[in-house]
Amino acid sequence: MIGRIGERREFERLTRHGDRARTASLWCRYVRDPDVVPPRVAFAIGRPVGPAVTRNLLRRRLRELLRAATRADPPLLTSGQLLIGATPIAAERSFDELRHEVTALLTTLARRPA
Repeated sequence: MIGRIGERREFERLTRHGDRARTASLWCRYVRDPDVVPPRVAFAIGRPVGPAVTRNLLRRRLRELLRAATRADPPLLTSGQLLIGATPIAAERSFDELRHEVTALLTTLARRPA
């Protein structure tokens, strides 16, 4: 299960204090916070990615991949706040390719010191 980020102060915290990670078509900012369980996620998928149908499909796929990451054994994401963004290339990726990129992002963030 994942929650949603909606308050401006949470976005500002991510922008100012978030760790950054990037893959070929995705980027993210992450703030570790053990008090935020389940993790809260927001998406930044702009118009260059494609029409609304394409952006919404990508958002649904990413949300499901993040849910799976919280249920993995061991979980790749247990707490904190995450802002995921996508480049236009992400819309062309298959579900498995997106899974690989999300896993790479979360693994990179997990390896960084707290």
